[in-house]
Parts: sequence; C-alpha cells; structure tokens
Amino acid sequence: MTALQREDVRRALVVSSAYKPEGQDVARAIVTWLERAGVDVIQDIDGKEDLSVLAKGADLAISVGGDGTMLSTARRMAETQVPTMGVNLGKLGFLAEFNEREVREWIAGRRQLPLTVTPRMRLRCSVMTSQGEIKQYALNDAVVNQGLVTRLITIKMSVDDQHAIQYRADGLIVSTPVGSTAYSLSLGGPILTPEMKSFIVTPIAPHALTNRPIVVTGEATLRFKLMTEVREAAIVLDGHETLPLACGDVFEIRRATNDFLLVGSTKRSYYYLLRSKLGWGENPRYQGEQREQNQEEES
Repeated sequence: MTALQREDVRRALVVSSAYKPEGQDVARAIVTWLERAGVDVIQDIDGKEDLSVLAKGADLAISVGGDGTMLSTARRMAETQVPTMGVNLGKLGFLAEFNEREVREWIAGRRQLPLTVTPRMRLRCSVMTSQGEIKQYALNDAVVNQGLVTRLITIKMSVDDQHAIQYRADGLIVSTPVGSTAYSLSLGGPILTPEMKSFIVTPIAPHALTNRPIVVTGEATLRFKLMTEVREAAIVLDGHETLPLACGDVFEIRRATNDFLLVGSTKRSYYYLLRSKLGWGENPRYQGEQREQNQEEES
C-alpha cells in the first residue's frame, strides 16, 4: 500500500464507457480540469481503445462510470499497472468509491484526499481450443455459463496438474478476493479480504450436496475440462467478456503476473464499504427500534 499525492500526477488516462453516456460527459469534464491543472491527458471516452498499450507511462488512470466501468478498465489493462481511481455514477460504488465533486476539487488542489494505492489480484484465463489459445483477464470472476438452456454439465478440475474433483452442476465460478462479494457471494461463497491472493471455486447449483465452495491459493494453476456437449457454453469474464466453450475444451486460470492497482481513500476502510454498501453485519431491526426509525423519517 502506497500513498498517492496530486503532485505525483503528470500524465493521466481518462476512461469511460459507451454504455454510460452521462459518464462520457463527466469524463470530458475531467479531461478539461486535468489540462487546466497542467496534466498531460490521454483519453478513451468511448471505452474502445487497447488500454494495455494506451495506459503505459501514465501516473494515474481515472475510470468514470461505476463498478462495471472499473472492471472493464482493469480487464482491458491486462498486465499493465497504473494506479486507477474510480468515479462512481452508478448504483453501488464498491470499487469506484469517489464522486465527481471530490475528484474535481482534488485535481484543482482545493481538497486533500488521503489516497492510497493497493494491489488487487486479477486472474488470467486461457482457453485451449482446436483453433488455438485465447487469453483474457478479469478482476472479479470467470463464470462457466450455459446461455438460455441450463442443465447439469460435467467439469473436471485439477490443481497444479493433480486431479481435484469432477463437478456435476449448472456451471462454475472462479472468483478473486475482489469478486468474492459478487456472484460467488450470492451462491454462498465466503468473503475474502482484498489483500489475500487466493481463488474461490464455487459450483452453481451442484448435484451433490458435498460440492461446496473451496478457497485455493493464488499461486496454484487451476485447469478445467468441459466434458458435456452444450450448445451455448462460454466463460464469461466479469459479466461482460465472453469466451466460447465446446465439449472437450480445456481452460486454465491462474493469477495474473501483475496485480491491478486500485486507488482508494484511507477514510473508507474495506469493512466500512462492506457495511455501508452491502449491509454486512447489520443487526435485526427490533420492533422498538423500527418504530423510532419510522418516527424519525416522518418528522
């Protein structure tokens, strides 16, 4: 974990998404603010450029949109490491935790933000097909999905070339600690604190009651083989990027060589984000407390 000062930023990359027009407007405004502050700016407003090349040499990347845009930015950077700050215009703001005003005032030097840069493990997924190897990255998870028609499929898993298990399930999730609060969590997977370097393997609707989520060291190489003929099977990375799968295809997941560098605030700890964004650890609302809260809302 390292600190980030406004004076450290001489060259910045501003990224937005084609799926969030309001994010593009804010991104253009941020470009203007940075240029006024004397910062050299690289732009990817439409979210279509090769960030693994474009981001090289930047001191800071600013991802404008929300958590989805942040995931896309991290995935498209591949192995390139640039501290990335997220501006949240979406619903949650778990990864993109800053608002537009905070960033504007920080760029102008009117506000001191206690910023830290922390590494977040991302995964590298390789699919070996008859046409060759396809490689992509993800910050949250890789999900084996069947499309519209769902039935039990068989997936073999080995860990460091040792047979581990043969799953019979609707699908499978391999998650990073960052993604432990996403799809995996909804299926009963554990929450891992983000500094950990581990995978969570979670079967989707497994046929056997004994098939529970398992945490595997991030130093391991996970290898899977799809054993069932499925018409629309694919690996979905971070809920967006899709790699088609056919019966007999082998895919491999390992920790990416370089972690993603996430910019956060020291005033908002990970546990604060869990409580405030996901309602983690909330106590039941007892009758008296609920009555008092209703009175406060009415007054």
